[in-house]
Amino acid sequence: MSQAVSFTHPESPLCFVASGSNKQHRPAPPRIGQYEAAVDSTDQRELMALGNHQPFRRKRKPSIALAGAGYIAVVHALAADSAGAKVTAVASAGGKSARHLAGELDAKKVSPEALPAGADFLIVATPPAQHAELAVQGLQAGASVLVEKPLATTLAEADRIVSAAAAAAAAAAAGQSATSGGVLRCAENLLHSPVWAQAVTLRAGLGPLTHLSLRTLQPPPDWGHFAQPLSAGGVLFDLGPHALALALGLADEPVLAVSASLSSTRQDGADDSATAVLRFESGLRASIEISWVSEITVWEAQASSESGVLRIELIPEVLLEHNGDSVAIVLRHPQADATLEQFGYVDQLLDLISPDPNRPGQTAEQARTVLEIICAAYQSAGQKGTEVQLPFDGDRSLTPMQLWKG
Repeated sequence: MSQAVSFTHPESPLCFVASGSNKQHRPAPPRIGQYEAAVDSTDQRELMALGNHQPFRRKRKPSIALAGAGYIAVVHALAADSAGAKVTAVASAGGKSARHLAGELDAKKVSPEALPAGADFLIVATPPAQHAELAVQGLQAGASVLVEKPLATTLAEADRIVSAAAAAAAAAAAGQSATSGGVLRCAENLLHSPVWAQAVTLRAGLGPLTHLSLRTLQPPPDWGHFAQPLSAGGVLFDLGPHALALALGLADEPVLAVSASLSSTRQDGADDSATAVLRFESGLRASIEISWVSEITVWEAQASSESGVLRIELIPEVLLEHNGDSVAIVLRHPQADATLEQFGYVDQLLDLISPDPNRPGQTAEQARTVLEIICAAYQSAGQKGTEVQLPFDGDRSLTPMQLWKG
């Protein structure tokens, strides 16, 4: 497939076309038919050998089925090409968008019930309410599964995914599966980004942290399911997983409790502004600010200790600073779209299709932990900011919005 696109991150206004001001933004979807990344199989094996990746030797490209045909599904399709994989099937609830995307990818359009449609891997890029059913379906069919964040809409659904992933992994380990599948990862692309890989190395030299703060601010999304009333949760539910994944990685210790404050200017009442404080085992308190009502876009994290300071910026630019000095970000896949790689989408798929049983990525259990923190934060907001202990012991059948508003 020979394709080209000017890609920008799908969850930020950098991917939008502004109409006269920076307050109204709409997505500018990547055009599959114009993405130029023609890489032969030999080149792909050489690229995959870079960094920590070993050559991926197969007689055919790994096959991927897409559940969902919206913006983020297109991003995964572009990353799949750069990772040497082939999208073979596309499904969506509506069907029309799946038919169009399947045509662009020379794949087959299938029903959601038919997934993974014989593919080695299933990427679940649907609205969160569909994640649990599709993830379990893919695992039971023998595929390895990548689920977009947030993992699910309730902790009960997350528990179901974790159980299915454990059963699939056990069957594969015991040789009871007819396929080599059985792996589930949550699509936390930032954990696969080159800036994060270098940040983790530098973080190890800081020692115990004395400060940790993160900000994820941007204008409101108005595409896809975001244009419809949101019932499960708002900005903390949607963007919170990104900030929390980085916070947990930088702190590198368990969270004992969380307190939060939420507010909404939306007609559906979903939160579009959130602040949270995580209390860690050492006593470290991390502050997190997340917003859909910001006129500027900032995604950043800062960690410091008695021995140094580390700052990560993802938007508006990808930057890494250590003790005030800029650190060069090394890209490992020169024939891939640079922004796809910078935001971790290429290595996320390379890690998924790797035969390494200890492949990197956010596991089902880790993604459930993130959702537990989110649910506890919503419950805290509903209790006027009272600190809620973790692990979460509240009603696991309720959505974050229900925990907040009752």
